[in-house]
Amino acid sequence: MNKTISWCLIIAITIIVVILSFKAPWVLSDQNIFLKNFVNHEILNFLGVIVAITIGSIANLHLELNKLEEQIKKEVFTGTRSSLKRSIYCLIGTLVITIILAVIKPLIVKTSLDLMVSSFVNGFALIVVFVNILTLIDILQATFKVKPNYD
Repeated sequence: MNKTISWCLIIAITIIVVILSFKAPWVLSDQNIFLKNFVNHEILNFLGVIVAITIGSIANLHLELNKLEEQIKKEVFTGTRSSLKRSIYCLIGTLVITIILAVIKPLIVKTSLDLMVSSFVNGFALIVVFVNILTLIDILQATFKVKPNYD
């Protein structure tokens, strides 16, 4: 998936979240039991496991790229490396944003009457998860670009 499609999807999801938060806040608010129970420590667990496993996978991929470059004695994966580096920083960034959301949500959503506020917070958390998924797709595509060396 290219960057244009990814950005269009992120913008579309953001527009949907904003419209739902204004027009039907009950959909994304804490009245939705799943979102109430997910946008707290559970989302941190979810994204923390994904980030930890992905960091290990990217480190392994980085070492494999080193081996391939050592075999041909030429640096050919600079674009792939920079893409992987951006992706891992994006994953870490989404984890940091999620930590902030999980900490501030109980502070800004004080009552069950704060439907719109909880809808925006939960919707933003879903956007962060969606960005995380798009980043994982980007990493997966970079991984599939590495071809075997038959020397």
